Amino acid sequence: MNKVRACCAVLAAVLAGADAEDAGKKELERFSGTWRAVSAVIDGKELSKDEAGKITLTVNGEKYTYKGASGEAVEGTHKLDPARKPRELDAVRSRGKGKGETVRAIYELSGDPYKVCLAAPDKPRPREFSSKPGSGHRLLVFKRVKE
Repeated sequence: MNKVRACCAVLAAVLAGADAEDAGKKELERFSGTWRAVSAVIDGKELSKDEAGKITLTVNGEKYTYKGASGEAVEGTHKLDPARKPRELDAVRSRGKGKGETVRAIYELSGDPYKVCLAAPDKPRPREFSSKPGSGHRLLVFKRVKE
């Protein structure tokens, strides 16, 4: 009987992992496309609308390209966990500044806009949607670019 319980527990864990992975993939589909920032607060400093508008994010499945206000670009892959509250995102940079570093974030995506709060690379995930001076957090609000 213990073997049956153990098998059931393993099967339940595998199925729960598969469900979470499917939910993450479905969420990624909602992200696909190009996004432009409408507001940005970086380490407590609010960028002007013009500066924020230079920030873009292009998502294609698990791959992303982020261009900052100064034109620097980073590429990488990201994984989403829409089951967490708030929802979580982990991005690993594969090209550009900070290659190999992991950026942990929380996000809200209820269609348009998309709001994200990112920690500095390899730092703990933010707990709230804020960017206070000295936190190293970036709080961005994006709108989808109509194609």
